[in-house]
Amino acid sequence: MNLEFLGVGSFFTKKHFHTNLLINGNILIDCGLTAGHSLHKWGRSFAQIDHIFITHTHADHIGGLEECAFFNKYICNGRKPNLYLPKALMDTLWAYSLRGGLEDIESGASGLSDYFNIIQADPHFEIEDVQFNIVPTFHVANKFCCGLKINNRVYFSGDTRFCSDRVAAHGSDVETVYHDCQFFTGGIHASLDELSTLPESLRRKTWLMHFPDDYVDHIGKAGDAGFTFTEQHTQYTFD
Repeated sequence: MNLEFLGVGSFFTKKHFHTNLLINGNILIDCGLTAGHSLHKWGRSFAQIDHIFITHTHADHIGGLEECAFFNKYICNGRKPNLYLPKALMDTLWAYSLRGGLEDIESGASGLSDYFNIIQADPHFEIEDVQFNIVPTFHVANKFCCGLKINNRVYFSGDTRFCSDRVAAHGSDVETVYHDCQFFTGGIHASLDELSTLPESLRRKTWLMHFPDDYVDHIGKAGDAGFTFTEQHTQYTFD
């Protein structure tokens, strides 16, 4: 299994693209505003993406879906990638996020299924021999969000406030944890200070992602705690 981050930045990144995860070159976890740009910069396009899973409906995680849909419809002759959605997003993704841009009754596009093959993915699903377990998280009140356990070897936090019990429950028995990180305490993401309270055994295998552009100012502190910063378009291989 090969993991590659199209980006490692937070919502507000101007340097590192949004934190969207590419698996084995054709499975995309989240499709944010910068996904198409990041693919293009490294000589690829949405034509290579066969499967997409969405963790929640913030724009840095779904903002590229409209481009992906139109690219496949108009550039790839109506090709339809598979779109895997947790049950909680099956109706809301179209109704509250994508309908305004993608609905085109005259051309026959009246729903999300006119652009994608929609597959409900609860609570376990498989894509091309990669096993996924959905891990619900608390990111924003009354808004569904989740992380993933991948092949029981990787815990990918998604966007979440800090929860030591959740990290321990899903991270203790995996090889690598990828966890979102901000550099102040409060708000809707785990902070570096909060993550630093985790047991050393967890910190040593945790790679930080979804961080602000000024992360270089925090490399020393994070490194002293045992963390490593994830890099965009670097291959992380799990044989």
